[in-house]
Amino acid sequence: MTTTATATASRGRHISKREPNGWEERSWRWGGAAVLAALAYAPLLAVRPGAITPDTKTYLYLDPARFLSQVAFLWNPAVGLGTVSHQYIGYLLPMGPFYEVFHLLGVPMWVAQRLWLGSILLAAGLGIIYLSRVLGLRGPGPVAAALAYMLSPYFLQYAGRISVILLPWAGLPFLVALTIVGLRRGGWREPALFALVVALVSGINATSVIYIAIAPILWLFYAVVVLRESTWRHALATGLRIVILTLGACLWWMAGLEVEAAYGVNVLKFTETIPSTATTSNPSDILRGLGYWYFYGTDHLGPWTNAAVRFTQDIALLVTSYAVPVLALVSAAFVHGPRWSVP
Repeated sequence: MTTTATATASRGRHISKREPNGWEERSWRWGGAAVLAALAYAPLLAVRPGAITPDTKTYLYLDPARFLSQVAFLWNPAVGLGTVSHQYIGYLLPMGPFYEVFHLLGVPMWVAQRLWLGSILLAAGLGIIYLSRVLGLRGPGPVAAALAYMLSPYFLQYAGRISVILLPWAGLPFLVALTIVGLRRGGWREPALFALVVALVSGINATSVIYIAIAPILWLFYAVVVLRESTWRHALATGLRIVILTLGACLWWMAGLEVEAAYGVNVLKFTETIPSTATTSNPSDILRGLGYWYFYGTDHLGPWTNAAVRFTQDIALLVTSYAVPVLALVSAAFVHGPRWSVP
């Protein structure tokens, strides 16, 4: 009896110690998500209310329904005597439907535009929180990592002008996390979710898909060679499942890209040549999340992006923008987190 009572009391004490930790973790999780949402939407809605910026495609704001009816076809008779459209089919998912829904609901377009940008920011932050949980991180760490990612200077290079290019950046943490979980669990569920995320973020810019694919591939090698959490055979099987489902989910825009490449105008030959896009990129700026050529552009009216002036001339901002990645790299060299787990 005494032994049983002691064991019961011991279990009770053990449970009482664990319950606050679970409550604390839920608080960090939901509280962190609330903070991310507030920082993603509130500043954008508060700045210059009523103003619409020339983001991505003006037709999305003028008449979303008509624009969607045009991008559904590769031949556009409204340009010149007719031409094969350039990277239009990708607006069928998700940017075009997003604006059309808010248009049908009667939401002002400037609000819809801010909600679109805020949603991209929030998705990026939530992706980092999910990835952090998969990696076994708990407490305030995931929230801090999410804030550092979603509020990095990288966002400024595309926001307000070509925000659709930010979609791969927002989807990247989810892709890495789903690769990790898929490798751990096996099966087709996580590869299917992986394919869905890629389909949502890849329709406009195929090159960006190649770049973000590097991270999941590297993780497969890392899991086998460094962590020894998997065998080559299992990693290859997981990778093949991801590739098969992803190709199937992206055939809709891949077919359109093939037609555009064969019969459309070679826009890149005249607008985004290698010298013009690579001249401004340098390792130091890439370290802090910058380096995109358009960010540094100027003409007789002034800089194309006002934030570029501060990020290249403000000493305090220069020091801060470099301090964050440098501290992160130094910390990574000395701090070893817990082993990752499936949430």
